[in-house]
Amino acid sequence: MTAAAPRFSVSQVTTLGWTLEQDLEAYVAAGVPAIGVSLLKLRNAGMARGVRLIRESGMPVSCVTSSGPIPLGDAAGAERAVGEAREHLAVAAELGAACLMLLPGAAPGLPWDEAARRAREHVEALCADARRLGVRVALEPVSQLRMDLCFLQSFHDALDFADDIGAPEVGVVLELNNAWIERHLDADIRTRTQRIAVVQVSDFKVGTLRASERVMIGDGDIPLRRLVHALAAAGYGGWYDLEMLGPAIDAEGYAQVVPRAMARFRELWT
Repeated sequence: MTAAAPRFSVSQVTTLGWTLEQDLEAYVAAGVPAIGVSLLKLRNAGMARGVRLIRESGMPVSCVTSSGPIPLGDAAGAERAVGEAREHLAVAAELGAACLMLLPGAAPGLPWDEAARRAREHVEALCADARRLGVRVALEPVSQLRMDLCFLQSFHDALDFADDIGAPEVGVVLELNNAWIERHLDADIRTRTQRIAVVQVSDFKVGTLRASERVMIGDGDIPLRRLVHALAAAGYGGWYDLEMLGPAIDAEGYAQVVPRAMARFRELWT
């Protein structure tokens, strides 16, 4: 049985070495249906100019990545980061994005509960803006190797953290590259689907020892077909953002990676 692939985008992180202008030209030529926007590339292009170029391209925007991290051990730095996140929410709204990915920060020397308490204050401070702008704050857990970016290292913990806040404006990024081996993943997909703000899709080869070293969809060991069909069965109707990076992606060449990633993602639904 064949089902049509749901809404998906290609993240600009996948073509990390290209400029925003190169991304837009290549994505449009390849028939990419939507784009996951990189704040880094927007800044490099000039924020206002980058927003204008994306809007002129006519490409829908799934999400904007990533705001933060918020330095939980630095009060003045945290205030600045929250202010920047407010600006990023406005940019996401101008682009029509469903969510802004947020790294709610880290302070590795703090106990987890204290880091969560501090991060909660900052996330809650963004809720009114998110509600007004219609852009969800998508908390982004990271690999345990990147504790400098976020105190959340699992999808399950991020869901618990978001549930404790309780605001519908706060969701969680389901990064399959990190979450696929979690004990509670199947149950979390089944029972807490409403908290998923966006699903990031890539693949991973067992034995990899470096964070953010991903491979082409279908070239790794993640049971992607089972996981995306579990998401569909649970009623997830949001965006899937194809975000691959690392030496294997760079070596293949972005001009080949983009169309092949789209074809591989569509094959998951056949």
